[in-house]
Amino acid sequence: MTEIDFGQPLPSDLEYAVSFGIPTWDSAISYAEKDPNTLSKMVTGYPRYFPQPAVQQLCSLFIEDYGRGSEGCRPFPSVKSATKCLEYVRSITGPASKAHLEVRKLEFETHTEIKTKESTKLVVNVAAVLASDDEFDRVKEYWKLTGEGVSSRQAAFVNTFWNNTNAALDDKVRSDIFLMVKEGEESKRLIKTRIVDNHTHPFGLEIRELAKNPMVLEPSKDVHLVSSGMAAIFTARKLLDFWEKNVTSNSTCPECACQLKQSCLPSSTVVIFGFPFKDTQVIMEKFGAMKFFGLGNSRDLIGLKDILLKGEQRILAIFVETPSNPLLNMPNLGELRKLADEFGFFIVIDDTIGGLNVNILPYADVVCTSITKLFSGTSNVMGGSVLLNPSSKLYSCARRYFESGEFEDLLWYQDAIVLENNSRDFEDRTVRDNKNTKDLLHKMLLPQEGKTIKKIYYPTTSSKETFENYEAVRNELGGYGCMLSLSFYDEEDARIFYDSLKVYKGPSNGTNFTLACSYVQLAHRYELNKVSEFGADPNLVRVSVGLEDIQQLLNVFSDSIEVVRKRHSRSL
Repeated sequence: MTEIDFGQPLPSDLEYAVSFGIPTWDSAISYAEKDPNTLSKMVTGYPRYFPQPAVQQLCSLFIEDYGRGSEGCRPFPSVKSATKCLEYVRSITGPASKAHLEVRKLEFETHTEIKTKESTKLVVNVAAVLASDDEFDRVKEYWKLTGEGVSSRQAAFVNTFWNNTNAALDDKVRSDIFLMVKEGEESKRLIKTRIVDNHTHPFGLEIRELAKNPMVLEPSKDVHLVSSGMAAIFTARKLLDFWEKNVTSNSTCPECACQLKQSCLPSSTVVIFGFPFKDTQVIMEKFGAMKFFGLGNSRDLIGLKDILLKGEQRILAIFVETPSNPLLNMPNLGELRKLADEFGFFIVIDDTIGGLNVNILPYADVVCTSITKLFSGTSNVMGGSVLLNPSSKLYSCARRYFESGEFEDLLWYQDAIVLENNSRDFEDRTVRDNKNTKDLLHKMLLPQEGKTIKKIYYPTTSSKETFENYEAVRNELGGYGCMLSLSFYDEEDARIFYDSLKVYKGPSNGTNFTLACSYVQLAHRYELNKVSEFGADPNLVRVSVGLEDIQQLLNVFSDSIEVVRKRHSRSL
């Protein structure tokens, strides 16, 4: 059944579901507007925005044991991550802040008969920031943007052992815990190796450029796992700050990539090139300075060059998506790489949407990926990855960052196990998703462009420029992905198409099942006019195509298109 009530897990039988039901256009709007009646119906939500049931229970335990009056709570998987949140809150509210941090420490020792050389003790520190009123709004903001909150599985684990001492646990429970750790560590190793293979041998073929100029990637040193896709973006932002502090600010500048004099001046300014997923832009604004080139096309390239040539302000890095979410635009990575090398800035690429289809590592200094999405597919676990390019001038500094105490591996063991299992058929699912999307596009949707559908956004249709840029980096066996967006002539068309579409409807993408959402209304409800300047049409329905039988998908979309067509025929 695709009819999931608002605020219910999606699908309904999926444990730890990442998405949740937003079945109608109007329910999306009321959710975006934070209507209390609508929000009160939520049993679960997207994990970064809404604490899932296990996390809610953990919050209740923290409040019960440590709360001071009417406070809210957000839990983190380490003391350091919670401390950073508290510092963020206090940086805004000042010395009068009443927000406070509380820690729960769980220790597990193996029985003497099952001790191993690898580990005899597991220490789990969970820390929560508790606050009220405006301060709690800041806590929630940090928790949402950084993506570093406690996962649902870790919360469930901590809830189970909240009041249990190690001595009270029987040998089997302690043995199971250490088997979880061992399997989790092995899963992380396999995931890292898989990510390297994705970038060097997609679909089992060696990338031609790498055959000529081999790039040696070490999974254990060049891939780092984090707790969500946004945590990957946030980690990249922190890495850039680490570079500024430890390299550029050094007057001798031994590793500086600059060729122009002003390039050695300190900077926290990053450029967002192309219209991105909203929270990426917000992170750059909240934790540094940002310049926004929302079209990400050849015209914006001219504007970017103009800023660089004037030399009035050094740019630290450029963040791009390949392709962008939700407009599926592709920047000219070759030209951006030339500018980066000439003017001494770095390129951070979010390749979540393109995945195996595109070869972007040669153009990137850092690659960030939400492995919550297509890499996992099952939509029941969160995770992210940060991949370093060994050829980058950032590389040695990045290695120091990840080997220092500045970085923590916060991906919970059970989440790693699920991610590894889910991603075993990543290549096969990518191929099937590509084909389903291509068939849906050509057999059903493209014939309706200019009729019931105003415009279709996809790497092959968004613009000639996007198509050429995409082709320049498309892998030999790569396709064009599983995401497309449909804009309609007016809101009523979008509404009746969305409401009648018999697929799952809610946030996220890259799922094994087809998933639609009124993306612009959800993400940009209070800035519709502003974002429309960059092509983000308020009457847009984003679709992530899944693995269903293609004839079933064709029938479902045909039915909804027919509803729109009938509306037009009645108005004649």
